[in-house]
Amino acid sequence: MDIMRLVDNERERLLEETQTEPAKLVTIAYYRKAVEVFDKCAVRESRWKESLSVKIDRVVLNRFLGPLVLAGVLYLLYYLSIGKGYQLTNYTWPLLAAFRNFVAQLLPGEGILFDPTLRTIILSVLDGLLAVINYVPIFAMLFSIVAILEDIGYVPRMAFIMDRVLRQFGLHGQSVFPMVLGGVVVGGCAVPGIMATRGIKDQRARHATILIIPLLNCLAKTPLHILLIEVFYSAHKRFAITFISTISLVIALTVSKVLSLTVLKTKEVAPFVMEMPPYRIPTVSGVVQRCWERLWLFFRKIVSVVLLVMIIVFALTNLPGLNAAKRDAYSRESAQMVENLLASVGEDSPYAHILAGEGLVELINFSNKFDSAKKAARSEAGLERVHRNFEAKNSEFYKLVNRGRFKSKGAMEIDKEAARVSKAYRSFERERKILRSQLRDDVIVHSALGMVGKVVEPVTKYAGFDWRVNIALISSFAAKESSVATLGGIFGLGTGDRLEESVGKGALGWTDLHALALMVFMVVFPPCIPTLLAVKMETGSTLWMLVSALYPVLLGLLLATTIFTGGNALGLTGVQAMGGFYAIFVILMFVLAMIRGPGSYLDD
Repeated sequence: MDIMRLVDNERERLLEETQTEPAKLVTIAYYRKAVEVFDKCAVRESRWKESLSVKIDRVVLNRFLGPLVLAGVLYLLYYLSIGKGYQLTNYTWPLLAAFRNFVAQLLPGEGILFDPTLRTIILSVLDGLLAVINYVPIFAMLFSIVAILEDIGYVPRMAFIMDRVLRQFGLHGQSVFPMVLGGVVVGGCAVPGIMATRGIKDQRARHATILIIPLLNCLAKTPLHILLIEVFYSAHKRFAITFISTISLVIALTVSKVLSLTVLKTKEVAPFVMEMPPYRIPTVSGVVQRCWERLWLFFRKIVSVVLLVMIIVFALTNLPGLNAAKRDAYSRESAQMVENLLASVGEDSPYAHILAGEGLVELINFSNKFDSAKKAARSEAGLERVHRNFEAKNSEFYKLVNRGRFKSKGAMEIDKEAARVSKAYRSFERERKILRSQLRDDVIVHSALGMVGKVVEPVTKYAGFDWRVNIALISSFAAKESSVATLGGIFGLGTGDRLEESVGKGALGWTDLHALALMVFMVVFPPCIPTLLAVKMETGSTLWMLVSALYPVLLGLLLATTIFTGGNALGLTGVQAMGGFYAIFVILMFVLAMIRGPGSYLDD
């Protein structure tokens, strides 16, 4: 005990005299001795020149220029992956929508009010998958750029540059690569990020890194962020993207500092030591291979986890379903709508027979296919071809869905009786869709998941979340990729339209403050199940796994409530609230950075 007390006293004395962690002094002395031995034993050639890597590092690792280079690299990463990558979805979505329409045509047709169960299940699950697959171009661009940075050898340089900053928040230079994998910029995955912390010798920094990686912008959060930014912040897209991309890091660093000052303060610390590999030129095959490996893992997760989640969500949002009395009430209201339509058309109309019996159901499905085909047409010639094909299939149906217009001898004419019936049918269709929407809401309200969403709504309403959003958030706990898909399914937006367009039409009834609160909540949303398992495996503790699952819920509700309720109370717009929230958190982060934690290692 006397020896240990002596060691502790000497350590404190050395720390006070040198303002440097003793372990770091030992490492510095080790490398100085190595250089001394090398100089005595090695013979340099007279024409020896510095390597290209050393020359580049004079700029890249410069105290002042290094951070500027790093900022430029991160900006380029965002610009190419989010900016340019999103533009590619304009070309991929028509293909996905066409595939969805093709599958829909193979299934039993839509009913007047109640659809066949097989059609409902398959299309609900398919809509969820396609909503996520639509963002593959963004992920492909992101994975390619990250692979290039890894091949070049810049990732260790990022660690070296950031060590001086990260140590102020209880982290470590070696925390950078796990954070990059987890999504320090955008589009990472928490599971490999947490697994990559094994090389961190500093136990306090390692645990802090593990606990904050799920707060970063993992790949699964990206679709929801992009959706909400495109819809509510399209006029301020660059600012919104910068905000959501960096606020996660600001929040993570703040949380890390709090953790290092409290629950992690007794953990051991260690200095940062890393050797820089030489720069290399990336190969096309290497970049493509790593990009494909990560995309394949993403697809596997979609096919397995997201597919399973969508099936479970469908069951939980449709069961136990409506009782017989409610179904009968909806059936009577639907029958009354049909009677009103037939009465407005009249028995003497030549089109009355079309709307009788199963003819009305056939007309509804003909109209749906016609609308889908028109949306899929990419040119005037394609649109003209759609009109010709559908007129050839059924000329009477075509007149009714085309407002009575038809072609005769190459000229466009109007069948006045068809136009009159078409007007009555369109009015019926509006009422039918409203009734179907009411039916869908009623089914979800009385479902298992709807009941849970309703129970927590009195709390989450202050964050701007109604029971529908609660359902989406609960379901995305298993896989955040399903958040967009679940929202689309719950609000009935998965009908071949882009979810962005449907939300933009006001289908959700949200303001930009709703969107901002949801984005920030999703930033700190609890880790998915695979991430929780990774936390347990790396920490060896069930307690830390529970901590990582529970504290983000409380933090997320606090932040979202502050934004939504506080923003409304102050009369702020979404952009104003975004700027104010960002400024407050950045100030808080810097204030905490100035607080010295016990045993933290200090600047040279």
